Amino acid sequence: MESKKILIVDDDADLVLATRLVLESAGYTVEEASTGEAGLEKMRAVTPDLVLMDVMMSNPLDGYHTTQQIADDPVLSKVPVVMVSSIATSQYAETFPTNQHLAIRDFISKPVEPEQLLAKIKRYAQ
Repeated sequence: MESKKILIVDDDADLVLATRLVLESAGYTVEEASTGEAGLEKMRAVTPDLVLMDVMMSNPLDGYHTTQQIADDPVLSKVPVVMVSSIATSQYAETFPTNQHLAIRDFISKPVEPEQLLAKIKRYAQ
């Protein structure tokens, strides 16, 4: 059986590396992008089974707007997106739209617990 492809879209290189290690040790194939634009390009090129999307990236196309573009694309919208961010535990938590307002499957707060991450991926990467 071919391993599932997970795309990490995050501008925090340390977090990407740590997440990559957790996912690869569990048998997943990992792709990465550090901007929303690069994430969209990578999605079109490799068709991942799931995307882990950061919210706040320094690029003009943040995670929120990237997920909107994914939802508007008939092909990309089939790929489940799990948003990963520290915003839910920050002072801005009350202003952040939840997954009922975003085209995402779920939300994981940073710092990410490996067991929680793997459980979410197993649930959504079909």
